[in-house]
Amino acid sequence: MKAATFSADNAGLHVVIYPGDNKILIAMSLTDGNVNNSDKNLAGFAIWRRYEGKAEEILQNRISFTDGVNNETTAETRVWTDTDKAPFQKFRWVDVPADGFNVPITYRVRALYFTGHGYETKAGPEVTIKAEPVKQLHTKFRPAFTRGYIASQAYADKFQNKDIRPKGAKTLHFDTKPFEAQYAWLGADARVQLFDFISDCEKDTSAKVDVFAYDLDEPAVIAAICGMGKQGRLRAILDDAPLHSKPGKAGVMPLEVEATKMIIAAAGKNNVRQGHFNRYQHNKVFIKRDSRGNAQRVLFGSMNFSLRGIYVQANNVILVDDPNVAGMFAKAFDDAFKNNVKAGPFQADPISQGYMLGSATNTSALPKFSLGLSPHKAFNVSLGPMSDRIRKATSSVLFAVMEPTGQGPVLASLRTIAAQPTVFSYGTVETDKGLAVQSPDGQMGVMTGFAALTKNVPAPFKQEFPGGKGMHIHDKFVVVDFNTSNPTVFTGSSNLAAGGEQANGDSLAMIEDAAIANMFAIEAVALFDHYHFRKVMQTVTAKEPPLTLWYPGKPNAPNPWWKAYFDPKRIQMRDRLLFANLPLPANLAAVKDVDWSAVDMAVPPKKPIKKGGSSKSAARLKVKQRRKAKSPRKLAKKGGSSKSAARLKVKQRRKTKSPRKLAKKGGSSKSAARLKVKQRRKAKSPRRAAK
Repeated sequence: MKAATFSADNAGLHVVIYPGDNKILIAMSLTDGNVNNSDKNLAGFAIWRRYEGKAEEILQNRISFTDGVNNETTAETRVWTDTDKAPFQKFRWVDVPADGFNVPITYRVRALYFTGHGYETKAGPEVTIKAEPVKQLHTKFRPAFTRGYIASQAYADKFQNKDIRPKGAKTLHFDTKPFEAQYAWLGADARVQLFDFISDCEKDTSAKVDVFAYDLDEPAVIAAICGMGKQGRLRAILDDAPLHSKPGKAGVMPLEVEATKMIIAAAGKNNVRQGHFNRYQHNKVFIKRDSRGNAQRVLFGSMNFSLRGIYVQANNVILVDDPNVAGMFAKAFDDAFKNNVKAGPFQADPISQGYMLGSATNTSALPKFSLGLSPHKAFNVSLGPMSDRIRKATSSVLFAVMEPTGQGPVLASLRTIAAQPTVFSYGTVETDKGLAVQSPDGQMGVMTGFAALTKNVPAPFKQEFPGGKGMHIHDKFVVVDFNTSNPTVFTGSSNLAAGGEQANGDSLAMIEDAAIANMFAIEAVALFDHYHFRKVMQTVTAKEPPLTLWYPGKPNAPNPWWKAYFDPKRIQMRDRLLFANLPLPANLAAVKDVDWSAVDMAVPPKKPIKKGGSSKSAARLKVKQRRKAKSPRKLAKKGGSSKSAARLKVKQRRKTKSPRKLAKKGGSSKSAARLKVKQRRKAKSPRRAAK
């Protein structure tokens, strides 16, 4: 489906609006003749928003020109400044309206210039654009996102950093009504999609329901699962890896243990399976079947059915109202259920052999897309096509990946494309140690811990709600060439690592559709800009001057902020032209400074089995050597004849070329000694490795 964009031009100002899921990306550009160091010294952009049928309101900026803001600033003394007085000094802005994006919104965008008197500004060209919501891109395929901004300033302003569950020990049994407003805001459309799906299953009492769950502690979700379980029409496959079945470091059992007991009590033991393939049962899926067991519709994605998954982390879900696609998940469920969530049988099943076609072309009902379900025998089944597509990018790559300890070709391809001077690459990598943001110039920032800016917060930013332990950008996706003729999105529950694709139960969709690529691109830019801000915050201490907007004569800032956006050697120029959907000058190639050392330091190195290796490594090597030896004694025990064993023993003796025997036959003792040393080195003694 063609991407929906809205644009307008006036007197050298060009503006493009990309509508997304509760987010709107506004991209601005000016012709070369509309900026200079004198009468057209660009101050930035002022933006107004007007909902249909309501009064116009101006967007506000938390950063201003004034120098009276420091780390002592509070919400009561300083919060926002209208953008006609503190313009956005960027060529794109993601607007996240507090009331969502369900009706048309009209935007007015004005360029502002400095008058030459300090930070005083004057009006430049202006355009007005009406943006229509485009949430229903396809009638039977609907992506949706959580807000993912619990650590954001917006949550602090709207909910005063309130917690998302009652104080005290965590429990599954509490009244969620006092938290309803927070849940609705944080879960956004993804939450609506999930509970609409559940409601449909509850109302259709003839339907059968299958559930794959990983993290599971959202009280309303568990109540719904148990309710349908009591009616005898629900089956569940629940992860039982140690993090969901064993006490944590503090000795506290995970809530999933109690959730599992509740579901077994409701649905019956025969309708529940617990397992983890070779590592994790990592799917997060609801499947609806008709009364005869035929799959009808499915909901899947990166979002766990937990408080963190829905209300803290950045996540997505995809609803597909198609029996063919739902049937793929149903077959995967049936295999895992029948074989007690074992990897071997699943890997042998045709369901895991490669991408399955969901839709061969883009239609009004479905986008062109394919689906991969793991665990696979070989990770290249799913990650190979993804890696190839990344390396063939011609315009842009936007990505959010996590836990890169599993290695594989995707992370390697993202590193490679980050160095490509003609491609705009922007994204995040998250590990259990923190989050790193790769800037468009290819440089990966430091792995920032999840203190959520509780230290060294420069004015005027308030401290943020930390959100607790765990991943913050749990969303896993890669968007390639989003506004070209060949856009592609990869997303699902997969962590996009080789180890996970072979060990975990996961989903990975490859979607080739411009409208959906736009939606994920907007989500990506909003997330990356938000966390890029946090990256910048780490470099400013409370003792330093606060962050302020640029203006002529600003101390220690001789170059105008907009200069880089018109410099062919800077990635900012590609940024401006890419999002404004303007042609690139011939041979445009930015100078990049690629550095991913922050990720390398966060990933523990693989330990080679050498001198100084662990006794476990030595033991494994010893077992391997024993197997390789093909002991004739063992052969004889297993039923091979003693004559066969004897013959094999003689053959092995001849092959070893005993140095003692060589010496007896006339070989020198020195030759025998050298051979003996050579054999010892070759043996790689496990005993020596253990030392």
